Amino acid sequence: MRNKKIIIVLLCMLFLFSNIATYHFTSRYYSPLSISASEEPEQQGGTPGDGQQDSNAPEELSLFLKVYQTLQSRYFEKVPSDLLMKGAIEGMINSLEDPQTYFLDKDELENLYIKISGSFSGIGIEVSVVKDKITVIAPIKGGPGEKAGLAPGDQILAVDGDSMEGVSLGEAVSRIRGPENTPVHLTIKREGLSEKLEFEVIRENIVLETVSSKTLEGDIGYIQITNFDEHTGYNFKHQLERLEQENKIQGLVLDLRGNPGGVLQGAVEVGEILVPAGPITFMVDAEGAIVRSYHSYAQNKEYPIAVLVNAYSASASEIIAGALQDSGAAVLVGENTYGKATVQNIEKFYGEDVGMRFTVAKYLTPLKRDINRVGLEPDIPVELPEVFNYYRFPFHRDLAHGLYGDDVKILQQLLEVFGYRSELEGFFDEVTEGNVKDFQRANGLEPDGIFTDSTMRLLKEQVEEKLSGLDSQLKDALNYIKKAK
Repeated sequence: MRNKKIIIVLLCMLFLFSNIATYHFTSRYYSPLSISASEEPEQQGGTPGDGQQDSNAPEELSLFLKVYQTLQSRYFEKVPSDLLMKGAIEGMINSLEDPQTYFLDKDELENLYIKISGSFSGIGIEVSVVKDKITVIAPIKGGPGEKAGLAPGDQILAVDGDSMEGVSLGEAVSRIRGPENTPVHLTIKREGLSEKLEFEVIRENIVLETVSSKTLEGDIGYIQITNFDEHTGYNFKHQLERLEQENKIQGLVLDLRGNPGGVLQGAVEVGEILVPAGPITFMVDAEGAIVRSYHSYAQNKEYPIAVLVNAYSASASEIIAGALQDSGAAVLVGENTYGKATVQNIEKFYGEDVGMRFTVAKYLTPLKRDINRVGLEPDIPVELPEVFNYYRFPFHRDLAHGLYGDDVKILQQLLEVFGYRSELEGFFDEVTEGNVKDFQRANGLEPDGIFTDSTMRLLKEQVEEKLSGLDSQLKDALNYIKKAK
C-alpha cells in the first residue's frame, strides 16, 4: 500500500509539472490538484525489489521506481521512505535551475501565506535566535506584545510553562502564535535584571504594515513600501490621498529600496493610482506570447515623482518602478535593481501541510523590456555610503577585547559614523575597546568596553538616525523634485 501511495504522489507531481502553464492560464481559480482514493493505480502483483513495476505507472517513472524499490529492499540499512521522497522532490525541482521554484515545508508555507495575507493571529513580535536563545528582535508598534511591555533583546525562556531550551525558531513561533483572543504566558530574561519576568499576553489579529508615509521639507510627500501584500494597495491609496488633501504635497518620493516584491495584485493596485493611463505590465509565457496584461486608467499626477531603488528592489517593486519609468511619470534614483521578472504561483497540495512555489510566467515593462537578471537602470544613479549596507547587521554574540571576525569589522564601521576610528580592521584591539567605552560613557551606559545587546541596540538606533542625514539617494531625489516643480 505504501508503494501505491508513493506512485500516486509521483503521478501527481508528474502531472503538475507537465501542465503548469495550462493550469495557471486556463483557470482563474488556483485550486490544489487532488487525486481521490478511487483513482489510485492498482499494483499488478510482485513485491518491492523483485523487478516488477506497476503497469499503470508512466514509462518515464520506470527507472525511478526500480531505484526506489531496490533501495527500500536491498540497501544495507533501513531507508525511510519519506527521506527518499524528499530527495526525489528536491532533485526534481533543482533540475529546473530556477531559484524562484522551491518546495515549502509546513512552517515555510505558513510564513509565506502570512506574508501574502499581511496578517496573522499572535502577539506581534519579531523573534530570532540570538546566542542560542529565542530572542525578541522588535515588537510590532501598537501590537499586544509592545503594549504588554516586551522589549528588544528579551530572551523567551518558556512559553506557557514549556521551556524554549533547544527549541527551533519555527517551533517557538508556532507556540507563541494561536487563535485570536486567547492568552499566552511568556517567561522572559531581560538583560540587567537578575529576576525573570512573567508576561501574559492576549493574542490579536496582527496586520503587518507595509506602507508608511510622512511629509518632508518643501511640501514633498514620502511613501515607503517595504513589500506588497493584500493590504498594500488599499493602504497606499489612503496614505497618498491624505498627503495630497491634507498636506497639499508638491512632489512625491516613493521609496522601494529593499522591497523584495510580494503579491502581484498589490503592485498592480499601486500602479493603477500612479501610472498614467496605459499598460502597467504584460505577463508572457515561455515563448514570449502575452497571456495577460494589466492597465491603468489614472490621470497624470500634477507633481513630479522620484522613485528610490537599489539592488534589493525586486519583482513587484520592479513592476512599479519599470512602469513609472517607461511612462515618463517618474525618474528612478539610486542603484540598478535586482532583476527578477518572473511570476510565481503557490500550490498547497491536497491533504498535505506542504506546498510548492513555482514559476508560471515572466513579465515585461510597458515598453516590453525584459529585465529578468538585468534589472532597471536608474535615471539618476547614486550610491550610498557603505555603512548603509550593514547597519542592520544581526550581531549574534557579545564582542570584547581579543575577538576578531566580520562582526567586529562591522562594529568598527558603525562606530566610525560617530568619529571613532580603529587601527586593526576586524580585530577587537585596545583602540576598539576604548571606542566602545567612550560610546557607552557618552550614552549613560556602564563603560565596560564589552559590546552586548544593550550597547548594540543603542548604537543601531543612533546610527539609523545619523544615516538619515547621509542618505545621498534621498537628497538627490529631493533635489530633482524641487527643480521639476
